[in-house]
Amino acid sequence: MSGASVHASASGPKSTREATKLLGLTGSVGMGKSTVASMFRELGIAVMDADATVHELYAPNGAAVAVVREMFGDQVVDASGGVDRRALGEIVIGDAEKMAALERAVHPLVDRAREDFVASREGDVAIVFDIPLLYEKGYETTMDAVCVVSTGCEKTQRARVLGRDGMTPEKFEGILARQMPDAEKRARADYVIDTSLSLEETRARVEEVLRAVVERR
Repeated sequence: MSGASVHASASGPKSTREATKLLGLTGSVGMGKSTVASMFRELGIAVMDADATVHELYAPNGAAVAVVREMFGDQVVDASGGVDRRALGEIVIGDAEKMAALERAVHPLVDRAREDFVASREGDVAIVFDIPLLYEKGYETTMDAVCVVSTGCEKTQRARVLGRDGMTPEKFEGILARQMPDAEKRARADYVIDTSLSLEETRARVEEVLRAVVERR
């Protein structure tokens, strides 16, 4: 399938179009999910990035700022009026109860943003939702299909992640502890994209997955 053969917007009267397919895109840290998301964008498919959405909610005048301030006080709001993510992290990371409370407060705002995003893309053949903790938070039930990005190799994953600025083995292990094992994600997925292959091969697989999702019944 060439990039020109799948378009982000369907043509023809609305009554004759198939419903927009919602594809969840996930994968453990360091597996190449961001690269794959970019490939979907290059094919004209809208991608909603869950992490970027939270950043927007935490930005000055963001919908989550007042909520987070009410929960944890002025100490978690920086001089610009946005959420100080480092200060917030120092409070909730390692405290399961506070982390759960934060997620209960913020997730409805993320869900609302997702609904607005879907509404804004009416007529698209597919929308991709880039959600790192998709399975862990149960979002697979809201998708038509799920695609997992993986290298299939822990050694490659570790090398990629530890090569990032500011990353340490301890931080890496902490991230892994919050994520479902890669093998389990792959077993549960409707589609798997292997990023241990060349970029050309990965791009071809992205196109193949997109075709399958669009044609999915």
